[in-house]
Amino acid sequence: MNALWPSELWRFATGVGAWTPPGPQHVLVFAVVFCAIVDFVKLVIELLGRNAPRAFSADPTQVSAVIPSRDGAAVIAGTIEDLKRFLPAAQILVVDDGSRDDTAAVARSLGAQVFRFEHSKGKAGAINFAVHRVATPLTLLLDDDTRLGGARLPTSLITDDDFDAVAFHVLPDRRERNGARGNRFLGHLQRYEYGKSMEIGKRFHDTSQSVSCISGAIGLFRTRDLDRLHHAHSGVFQGEDLQRTLIHLLNGKRIVFANEPVWTVAPSRLGDWLRQRLWGWYPGLYHQFGNIVRLLFHRDVAWRLRYEMLYNVYTLVSDPLKTWSIVTFLLVPALRSWALVIYLVYLAFELYPWWVVRLPGTGRRAPLLTLFVFPIYGALNVALRTFAILTWLWMRFVSGVMKPRRGPKDRIA
Repeated sequence: MNALWPSELWRFATGVGAWTPPGPQHVLVFAVVFCAIVDFVKLVIELLGRNAPRAFSADPTQVSAVIPSRDGAAVIAGTIEDLKRFLPAAQILVVDDGSRDDTAAVARSLGAQVFRFEHSKGKAGAINFAVHRVATPLTLLLDDDTRLGGARLPTSLITDDDFDAVAFHVLPDRRERNGARGNRFLGHLQRYEYGKSMEIGKRFHDTSQSVSCISGAIGLFRTRDLDRLHHAHSGVFQGEDLQRTLIHLLNGKRIVFANEPVWTVAPSRLGDWLRQRLWGWYPGLYHQFGNIVRLLFHRDVAWRLRYEMLYNVYTLVSDPLKTWSIVTFLLVPALRSWALVIYLVYLAFELYPWWVVRLPGTGRRAPLLTLFVFPIYGALNVALRTFAILTWLWMRFVSGVMKPRRGPKDRIA
């Protein structure tokens, strides 16, 4: 099997000199380069948007916080203490979703309203139960390991004349929260990954109120919307935040981004990170594929949002090709030189976002080593997204973990 060297690629592109038509392995090279260009153009389009933060005022009296938690005794105290700087304890509702530890006792000792399920009904069920008991017009949904730090609650953005929900600038571990674990190299990679996603949210989707996923770590919603639309949620944990956001968008809700940094715990070990992506995040994409397609063709959808849904479809379709290409480049001796070429292409395309994305509060860019490793990190994510379809099939049709949770045992009082 002959390799297609850069000189041959140049002759193919320019028509200068003799050139032999490419074989199947060479077509693979062109396909991967094309995918790299598509990914880069997407980033440039999104990062060239507005950079001004959205102005707002905060009125915490309008907000109740809802915290679903299962076995969260080790982290929930810090989250509640953080919230109590903004909200009275009576406006903090904790749902203990069948914990086997002291989650309920810890939350109750800090003055929060606590509800407990003896048997787990899932995160979505816990949220629906609590929202029905919220007395304020706005609800802040957040995980039991999310800290607001110095963030403000952007309540003035949600009005009948303006917007319906707000996404925050979510970042993984800050150093003072988890000691050295929060500052490991895996933490740097995730902070840059999150930061790039949040920068896109601020510059691109915020412009047309088309944020496509309010992170499950934290989001501010109109209470009546959560209550009215809860029946449309399947109750499945994987991608529950993506599903809630897509349901809002399918019902004509306008979602914006507030550049208020908040912090959530991210995996500090590679094994935990792999489990998060392969068993938590990426099966949710396949679970929501139908809603993604519906939103793509939905009437009165902003072009930016339609474009994002189209890119999601492209991602799920192109990931198997990219994964096959990675494996082929690494295993076929004649193509191994192209593994380096593709890496350098993605590295070159990563220079612009690395230069643009700054860590909130510091103004610093990610460490230089993060830039050099990120193309490899991205390739690993592509492979995990590809194999996650097997995870989804298993959990949906074999184990039943991802079957819609709407049966009698899932009902809440």
